[in-house]
Amino acid sequence: MPLAGTQYASIEDFLNAGLPTGALASIDKSIWNQALIRASAFADTFIGCKYTLPLGRPYDPSLVDAVCQIAAWRLMSLRGYNPAVSGGSSDALIRQGFLDARQWLYEVSNGRAALTVVQATPESLQPDVYTSTQRGIGDLAGGGTLSNFVSGTDNWGT
Repeated sequence: MPLAGTQYASIEDFLNAGLPTGALASIDKSIWNQALIRASAFADTFIGCKYTLPLGRPYDPSLVDAVCQIAAWRLMSLRGYNPAVSGGSSDALIRQGFLDARQWLYEVSNGRAALTVVQATPESLQPDVYTSTQRGIGDLAGGGTLSNFVSGTDNWGT
């Protein structure tokens, strides 16, 4: 079942995140999208402490990069990567990317790092009201005067 929610990074952004070529070739792209949505939701738990959600586009490139690093870590977990490997291996770099992204989000939530944000404009909570005929008391559209109601009749101004 597809997930819904804000997605700060696209698959194209993800492909440019620096994962080893072919590392995720056997995983369906819909799973990539789900990982990006989950990583975006994870990021929201931090940035929602400092900024009003939802954010509008364009998203800060640093946020896009952080979400890609988190999604990469999630997807590589599906592939059985070994986070205990140290040094310069791909596994260690993916783990460090996740840890760096999480730390940066923590810094954003505490105000020690900042995002360039565009606040999204929420939809109005006011109802849309339409009518096909003019309604009201007298003639409010003309010269600022009202026609007088004649008591005991069903009409105005007679």
